[in-house]
Amino acid sequence: MHLVSDSLRYFLEVARTGSIAEASENLHIAASAISRHIARLEQSTGAQLFDRHPRGMVPTEAGRLLADHARRNLLEEDDLLERLRDLHRSGRSLIKVACTEGFAEDFLPVEIARFRETHPAARVQLTVTDPAAATQAVVTGASDVALTFSLAPAAGIRIAYSCQEPIVALVPDGHPLLGLDAVSLADLRDHPLALMAGGSTLRELVDICCSAEGLHLEPALTSNSSAALIALARRTGMVTLTGLLSSRHLVQDGFRTVALTNPELHRRNLQVHTMAQRALPDPVGAFVDQVVAALGASGLG
Repeated sequence: MHLVSDSLRYFLEVARTGSIAEASENLHIAASAISRHIARLEQSTGAQLFDRHPRGMVPTEAGRLLADHARRNLLEEDDLLERLRDLHRSGRSLIKVACTEGFAEDFLPVEIARFRETHPAARVQLTVTDPAAATQAVVTGASDVALTFSLAPAAGIRIAYSCQEPIVALVPDGHPLLGLDAVSLADLRDHPLALMAGGSTLRELVDICCSAEGLHLEPALTSNSSAALIALARRTGMVTLTGLLSSRHLVQDGFRTVALTNPELHRRNLQVHTMAQRALPDPVGAFVDQVVAALGASGLG
């Protein structure tokens, strides 16, 4: 059952893939039929929706506006059909969450467990990815909500919650740095360091800071997994860096935090994203409200 027109569905697939041929293959619809539907849309809207290039179809500004509208309509259709099905299966619902690794280690498992205490029929799909991909999943409708870190504004989202989350040094019990109230990145040069690899907002800020100060850090270990960094720090006594929220559960597990004085390391925003202008289904809205309340009570912002 489809409430949104086939023309919009075909248009969205071409916008996503950049190719009528690929959209045809994915949808099992003849390429000529897809072309006719797009031509019909352009005629009815009075706007050119794609620039046609030898390398593919690129949405125009009008095409991007229509794509945003169509995605919201498809999500609202899915939400409506899900609620109709809920009438026959005791309120079961699916909440799709995207997040970065730090949220998945402790904060979100706690909040999902709490949510299921009051919504036992709810199903949660949790996808762990990088910050930009988490936000993009909300923009495209692949996820209902994203918990992520941001250094700059993003288009196509509503920010349900935002606060600055400072980066701190995480050190094992007994480490020499524990005698200091705060340290700078320069102070870490004399200690073995386990550091996130490129692609994370944490590493991006560290690199910005080092560049501004002419500082060269040589980590003993780099990884794209914060869990691996924590495990190695626990076994070897290395220093690693993490966000303040992620450090909360680790201070109960043999670690302590030391504040970092570099201003650049306080520029990262912890945010909760939902799709702009989308009316969230009741279960998703309730989950977002709970997460926002928990973050507000965490003392970060």
